[in-house]
Amino acid sequence: MGSTPEYTKRAIQTYNNKFDRIAVNLPKGTKEKIKELTGKSCNAYISALVLADLEAMEKATEELPAFMRE
Repeated sequence: MGSTPEYTKRAIQTYNNKFDRIAVNLPKGTKEKIKELTGKSCNAYISALVLADLEAMEKATEELPAFMRE
């Protein structure tokens, strides 16, 4: 078996640089429960929750008067 070509390694690195990686530890069985109840992968579910929460926080901050934003 040969090693992975450099152009493939560069392509993988370029793709991976588009994301932040965060490790989350959850109680055993949580992953299966998320899949069963939502039909989404654990990553898709957590990503959607985090992005929705951040959007809500940004909206709430924008609605504050300017002097209260900091």
